[in-house]
This record gives sequence, C-alpha cells and structure tokens, in this order.
Amino acid sequence: MGKRWIGGMTVVALLTAAVLAGCERGTEPAAQSGNNASEKGNAGKFDPPITITTAKALSGSDKLKPGDTLDDNPMSRWARDRLGIIQTYKWTVTDQSDALATKVRLALTGGEELPDVLFLSNHDLPELLPELVGSGEIMDMGQAFENYASPRVKEAFAGNPDVWRTVAMDGKVWGLPQISDGKVGDPVLWIRQDWLERLGLKTPKTLDELEQVMDAFVNRDPDGNGAKDTVALAYSGKNTLNAYMSNASFLFGAFGDQPYQWNRMKNGQLAYGTVQPETKTALARLRDWYSKGYIDKNFGTHDEVKATELFTSGKAGLISGPGWMGGWPLSDTLGKVPGAVIKPLPFPAGPDGKIGRIGSRLSYGAYVFRKGFEHMDAIFQYWDIIYGTLIEDPESEFRYGFADGYDFIMKNGEPVYDFEGITTGVTNYLLVAPGSTPPGIVKGDSLERRVYQGQIRTPYEKKLSATSSRGYLEGLIVSEEQLRYAQRDEFVGPHTETMKLAWPLLQKQEKEALLKIVYGKEPLDTFDSFVEQWRRLGGDAVTKEVNEWYRSSGKR
Repeated sequence: MGKRWIGGMTVVALLTAAVLAGCERGTEPAAQSGNNASEKGNAGKFDPPITITTAKALSGSDKLKPGDTLDDNPMSRWARDRLGIIQTYKWTVTDQSDALATKVRLALTGGEELPDVLFLSNHDLPELLPELVGSGEIMDMGQAFENYASPRVKEAFAGNPDVWRTVAMDGKVWGLPQISDGKVGDPVLWIRQDWLERLGLKTPKTLDELEQVMDAFVNRDPDGNGAKDTVALAYSGKNTLNAYMSNASFLFGAFGDQPYQWNRMKNGQLAYGTVQPETKTALARLRDWYSKGYIDKNFGTHDEVKATELFTSGKAGLISGPGWMGGWPLSDTLGKVPGAVIKPLPFPAGPDGKIGRIGSRLSYGAYVFRKGFEHMDAIFQYWDIIYGTLIEDPESEFRYGFADGYDFIMKNGEPVYDFEGITTGVTNYLLVAPGSTPPGIVKGDSLERRVYQGQIRTPYEKKLSATSSRGYLEGLIVSEEQLRYAQRDEFVGPHTETMKLAWPLLQKQEKEALLKIVYGKEPLDTFDSFVEQWRRLGGDAVTKEVNEWYRSSGKR
C-alpha cells in the first residue's frame, strides 16, 4: 500500500507544494512577542491570536477525516496553537471550470475585498496577475520579503532568482512564488526491459538505435502472444505533442528544439519553439514513426492517461514521462502483465549527439496578498517552518509527517506510513506552502539517491524508504542524471496584450497543422506555410512583446 502511495503523493505534492515533507507533535517553545525574522524564522506565537483569511477551490483530493472540517483540521489547529494564527476561508468554490479565477474577477468588478492570502496556480497566474496589479488590490512583495524572510528562505530565492519572473510586472514583484525543485516534471524514457531482453536487443544510446528497438517492438512479437498487436511508443496527441506524460520531447530535443514553449536562443532572445526549423525536422521523423506503426494509429485522440494505459496494459514497450511515474502509474503494469520488467533509461542522442527534453517549470504557482494586509511577518514565519521540511531540517516539527492519522501514525514511538486510511489530503489545508526543494540548496547526494543506495538514517530518509518503490527512486535518479539536458520554458510571465487576443487562434492552428503533418494528411512542407501564417496572424507581435517582458522581468 505504501509503495503505491508515494507515486500518487508525488502528483498531489506537485500541485499542493507539500513534496515529500514530513510532522512530529513536538514540545512548543515558550511564546514570544517579537516578530522579526530569526535564523530559522520567528519561532514565537501571536498573542492575542491574529486572523488571516484565504480562499480555496475544493477538489476530490481534499477529503478530511471524520470530525475534521474546513476550519478545524490538523493544519488549522497547529497554526492556532503553535503560532497564534487563526486561518479562515473567505471564499470556497468547487475546483472546476476556473471557478476560483471567476470568483476573483467578480470580486474585482464588484468592489469586494480580496482574501488576505490568495494562491494562484501557474494556470491562472498569467491571466489574473495583470488584472490584480491593475486593480491596485494586491501588494508589492519586495519590501516585505526583505523585512521578514528568514536567511534560509532568502538563500533559496537568491539561488533561484528567475522564479521572481513569474510575478514580475512594471519593475516590481507582486507575489511570493513557490520554487520548483527543477526536476520533478523532467521526463525519462521508460522501457519494457523484459521485451528488450527477450528480443536480444541492447539498450539504445542513439536515436537510430532506438528506432531499431521500436521496429522490433512492433514487428517481432515482443510479448510472445503470436499476434502483431503491440506498438513501440505510448504517445498522446490530443492536447499537445509534448504532454507531461507520454510525450516525445526527447525526439524534438535530439534536434535541438522544444515546441509549444519559448526557448532562449544563442543570441539571448526568446523564440517560440514550434515555428523553428528544428521542429520541422523532428516532425518528419515523427511522421515516419507513425507511418511504420511505431505509435498508435489513433494517438491524436489519446490524452496523457489514455496513452499511458497502452503501456500499463502491456500493449506498448516505451513511454516518455517524469521519473515519478515509476511509482505511479507505471507500477500498475506489474499487476496487469505477469513478468513485466520496467526500467528508466537516459534519453538517446540525436544525429549530431544532441540530447534534450522538456524541463520542469520554475514555479507551479504563487501567493498574492491583499493590499493593506498587515501580517506578512506571520506569513514568513509560517512559510519558513514548512520550508524546513523541504530541506530536511532535522529539527523540523514536521519531520515525520504533517498529521498523525493522515500521512503517518505513531506506533510504539515510531512513525508508520503503511496503514489503513492513509491520505495526504491534509497538506491541501496549509495556509501557505513554499513548493518543493529548491535546486542547489541541499548539498551532496539527493534524498532519492541516498535512499536507493541504502542510506536510511534520518526521518526523511526513513519516510522515503518506507513509502517508495525501487522504480520510483530509479526514475528520479535517471532524471537527475540528465538535468543538464532540460529545456525549460523561459516565458513565465503574464499574457502579453497581443497574446490575449491572438493566442487562442494561434494555438488552434498549431495543433491542427502539426497533427495533420504527423498523420500524413498534409505534406511536410505545409509546415512552412503554417509558420508564415503564424507570424502574420500575431506571432511576430507576440514574440516582440515576450522579449520586452523578458528584458524587463530580470530587473528587481
């Protein structure tokens, strides 16, 4: 049960920013009245208590145990008893159809006061940030950060300064962004190792060698059932040709490009990857794979989950996706397909020795604060304590888990992580959550590598060991080894003026043009006419505006 849980935990953690963190109900220190940042943030308690309002879009993963409620749960009780912070919800909406974004816009239009603290995901932030800044209803974070952030939190942001670009406008920063660990979304190549060995094939190191493997996976009956019923690569094309699971970013990267994102070029400018000549070269190869049956004939109707099911059901031998997929959902294969062996592989090199893949986002969301909110000291005190779990603070009161009965139980003085009713849902009720372990902060081997090598001494190492599978650890280690090949989307700012008007049409044309080329319904050279049209219908204007933002957003 625990081995299965870690994979799901990782996906939830990506969205809720409680990544592999852990909580002990320790002895409270004496209350302090000062509120200045100390070495690890203020450890005091507000007396009398202060009330901070927030908002929440409720989803299916937010279930609380019987007796706990939205306003009275382990996290709200901890904040009240430990810090003197009373957390209340000014708004609650259902997490669907952009309900929270709609609520924000209605409040701005109707003159309703915003909650003190408001989390905006990377989905909502690009559109909402300009509206919030323009309304004058949120505060510039610059001075509050300098005044109240603890030294170790300042170190995290100093080591990852580009994350401020996600909330930068008009020379100021308008929120407190979560910092991504820089690797959790980076894909690796997953392969049916038992197919490889059954057919007497070697691990592919180049794109040409990979194509030999793909051909064998389609034409040499790798599953031994006597039927030609397998495909080589589980691939999704319904939403994008570079989805977060079941993508082909390694193919585009082998030719030096990534479509659907803004890449930094050799001249320092940003350019949209889809309209670069390298994408045309990669599409030609992808088109060839489709014609040879290496990918499913209906891949264009498959989303990420549907494509992944091809692999987990034993019908595909390769899939590209994040390292955490070794915990979930690829572990499902082991239960469905007797004898299946799954291994993560480094991506193969292209014709010129190039290797590339999509990179994790700088941030998956940010907190904005109501203008006039007077308790940023409390926010940074809370932020620092949660941040300690991400950098394996041995003194963290959350080193075992966030709440007894949720993500751990104490038994004979020791935390247990595999028990009936385990859930990480309580982390969704944190007032603020810093994100995941910032790149470059934890020195030496990663937590995953240490545990994989058998180093299991600290509470963090023990927790990961108890809750993760070998496949999960192997996937993240291989992903870590190829970090230098990550090609990250460099445009993380608000939508530009032309983008607001032209982008929906440009995206529609992009999707249709690329799919038709891969399907063979249009000649490869129609790519050139697509690029010309893209530039004429707003692409050139958007490119100019994106680069103007890029130049200005680096200044604080």
